[in-house]
Amino acid sequence: MAPGASAGEAVVPKAECNTWVSNRAPWTGYSNCTGMLPVVERHQVKVICVDPRGSQRTVYGRGAGNGATSSASCGSNPNVGVYKVGAKVYRI
Repeated sequence: MAPGASAGEAVVPKAECNTWVSNRAPWTGYSNCTGMLPVVERHQVKVICVDPRGSQRTVYGRGAGNGATSSASCGSNPNVGVYKVGAKVYRI
């Protein structure tokens, strides 16, 4: 049991995620997370894409487990880039 935890309190590990973006088109965002609960937690990359007019759209990658990488592309147009990239951890 962790210090400060009383009986009946579950100590849930917090996932640590790294995110990054490709260095050339097609612009793609990636996430890789560790520290998730085995079997019950997964993560997926969340990429906000922006076009030359400033229009934004959000794309999500496939769910991935501990140490696996999730990716999502903004498409084949080299003028549509990644504005922000993050990771979403969820329970299945």
